[in-house]
Amino acid sequence: MLKTLIAFVIAVVAGAIVGSVIQTQFNLAALIELSVPISFDVRISTIIHDLIHFSPIFALLLAVVLLVALPIAALCSRKLGGTERWWFISAGFFGLLCCFVIVNYVAPMPTLIAATRSWEGMGAMALTGAFAGWIFDRLWHPLPRELAEPLI
Repeated sequence: MLKTLIAFVIAVVAGAIVGSVIQTQFNLAALIELSVPISFDVRISTIIHDLIHFSPIFALLLAVVLLVALPIAALCSRKLGGTERWWFISAGFFGLLCCFVIVNYVAPMPTLIAATRSWEGMGAMALTGAFAGWIFDRLWHPLPRELAEPLI
């Protein structure tokens, strides 16, 4: 149980960090399209700001999605067959994709997460769910060859 909890927390944190950075880059790209100059210092400080302020919100969203999606993926793997890892990766991706559609529909503003306004942004953000699903499986049920890999 503890191994599962640790794998879950690490997967959520990793997914939230990557998702936050992706979201930041999409927002900065939108500003650049409007001819707003973005220096390297501003880019770095914006990433840090979003890691502090946006990633906890995204982590909560991702945690809820994975709490629902991962058990369903494990059940599908047992009942339908196939590699559990691919079920977890798919569950993270499609779970976040569905979450974004629902959240953007009920959010009072145009979208809750600006990067999900475009299909490219929504796909990139949903890939962070796939990444979190992969991390979870890699930590929860590592393959023998993965266990043999050196740490550094």
